[in-house]
Amino acid sequence: MRAYADIVRAAIRRHFRLWLTVVLVTPVVYVIGMLAALVVRFGDFPNYWTFYNWPENVIEIVRATPAVSDMVPIILDEWLLEVGFMNYDFGHGIAEWSMSVQPAKLVIVLFLGALLGTVLVLAKRDVAACSRAASTGARTTAGLGAGMVAVTSLTMTWVVCCATPSWVVGLAMLGVGVSTALWLEWAGPWLSFAGFALLIGTGVVLAHQQVRAGREGENNEKRSAPNRPQTA
Repeated sequence: MRAYADIVRAAIRRHFRLWLTVVLVTPVVYVIGMLAALVVRFGDFPNYWTFYNWPENVIEIVRATPAVSDMVPIILDEWLLEVGFMNYDFGHGIAEWSMSVQPAKLVIVLFLGALLGTVLVLAKRDVAACSRAASTGARTTAGLGAGMVAVTSLTMTWVVCCATPSWVVGLAMLGVGVSTALWLEWAGPWLSFAGFALLIGTGVVLAHQQVRAGREGENNEKRSAPNRPQTA
């Protein structure tokens, strides 16, 4: 395992700017992507946004919630920002759709970005360590895993479904049948776990191929060493 860790560290150091860019850009692209998908889906630009005092709210939750088992889920669902479309045809207005930014979800997406960046820098290695087809396959698998995590991390609300932001509500808003989307809610944690497993597994396979290539190179050098001409 140490050899694998050394390969990963070396790859990140060699392409640190690329890795850091992927880590930092992933949450930004994710949030903008959610908002863009909603604008395209409903044809309306957002007309309200609300910032929440997340640190103060967390402190209040800790103070007012005696049971840690209740405290943690509430904190994980706390919002930092809400952006949406308010329809004022109904009195004071009703939020037809919205998306929220939750720090807990951002941590997940940051971790997703770190895994994606690691896969990309591992794939940028010598042709001797991995063929172009294998590298493309690794990127495809990583993309599938990232997509599974991204979908199950959606935080959208829609007045037609319910008031709670959820990945299944996001599915319904993006075109999946409401009943079908709600039925899939139980599978969310499993799909997210599977997505992370694909990303981690892809990284392990890429590191293994590079370790194996390095060992084969060392063995070839040892075999050819006795045949080297002696120098005076």
